[in-house]
This record gives sequence, structure tokens and C-alpha cells, in this order.
Amino acid sequence: MIKNIFFLLLTLFPGIVLACSVCYGANSNDQLSQGLNMAIIALISVTGTVLGGIISFVVFLNKRQKQFKKEIEDLGA
Repeated sequence: MIKNIFFLLLTLFPGIVLACSVCYGANSNDQLSQGLNMAIIALISVTGTVLGGIISFVVFLNKRQKQFKKEIEDLGA
């Protein structure tokens, strides 16, 4: 039922689904376009930093596990 109301609103008011000025091809020198581009760059850089931290932590744990396993084998042998 909610899906039908949603599609009815989109049919009756097609202006709702228009793209923003950055996506639609507005002037790239516009302040709104530059602000949205900087926001996108900031979000991508934060995401990349967090994912890089997670990957480096996994690599660190893997190296530490190998070192620990080698020390255990040296003690047992």
C-alpha cells in the first residue's frame, strides 16, 4: 500500500525526482556545485581512512599471530 502511494506521488509530482544541480549538469563554477563536490571528496576520504585503518589492523594481527605461532613452536621443540 505504501509503495503504491509512493509511486502515485511520483507520478503526480514528477518534479520531486529531478536531479540536483551537480548531477543535472549545472555550471561547475557555481558555489553549490563546488560545495557538493568538496562534501563528496570529504566523505570518500573519511571512508578510505577508516577502511585503511581496519585493513592495517588486520595485517598487524596476522603478522602478530604468525610471530606468536613461531614462538610457541620454538618453545615446544
